[in-house]
Amino acid sequence: MKKYLDHALNALEQRHVNFPYELLTTYNALGLSDVDMMVIIHILSYQQVDHTFPDLDRLAERMSLTADEIAVTIQRLIVEGHIQYVDRMISVRPLLERMIGMHNEEQASLAVFTRFEEEFGRLLSPLEYEQITRWLSEDEHPEWLIIEALRESVLSGVFNFRYVDTILRGWARANIKSEKQLSEYRKTYRKRTEPEKERTAQKTTQATKSTPRVVPAAQPGKYERFYELYQNRAETSAARSDTTK
Repeated sequence: MKKYLDHALNALEQRHVNFPYELLTTYNALGLSDVDMMVIIHILSYQQVDHTFPDLDRLAERMSLTADEIAVTIQRLIVEGHIQYVDRMISVRPLLERMIGMHNEEQASLAVFTRFEEEFGRLLSPLEYEQITRWLSEDEHPEWLIIEALRESVLSGVFNFRYVDTILRGWARANIKSEKQLSEYRKTYRKRTEPEKERTAQKTTQATKSTPRVVPAAQPGKYERFYELYQNRAETSAARSDTTK
């Protein structure tokens, strides 16, 4: 009897449905509630076993929701773009696409941290990690713009988070939203600053030319005069010594 029971339990253990594991670990981040996720799990399991769109009454027998509540949940999930109805079946492809997009965003954010560590030649401190996170989440600076600000800072020879933050604030005031806008902004900035640099350089050159260089006067026999004075002092000291005796 126990043998048959073991076979039955083994059969039940092997009877399973396929479900993307990543969805179980990311559905909360994707904006789904636990109830939403359970409805989706039951729909997919029903479709894999019966190969048809689920009977809502049968789903209601499995869950604590009524058939009407399940219908409303499915409709909302479709309207919000989490799932889609294709060929009389429910597909979670939109969720998978969003999940992959979220993964790509995480990888892009990770690339920002890595780029800072490469350029600074060291590991970042916890406070520096928090600063980058604030740029991404609170200030909503795109990853490419933060990397461009880092590049600007490195080219200026300044390896400082405060300087990078100053650059980002300046670009935010200029309402930089795209790489094209940043390129145009840089061109305009160079046109505005280069004449000022030229004027400063000219003033420096003129000041250098107008101010005569002070050259110390030649002092022939400088060291001979030193030894002469030293010798006179030595002779005077010797004379005083003889007088004392």
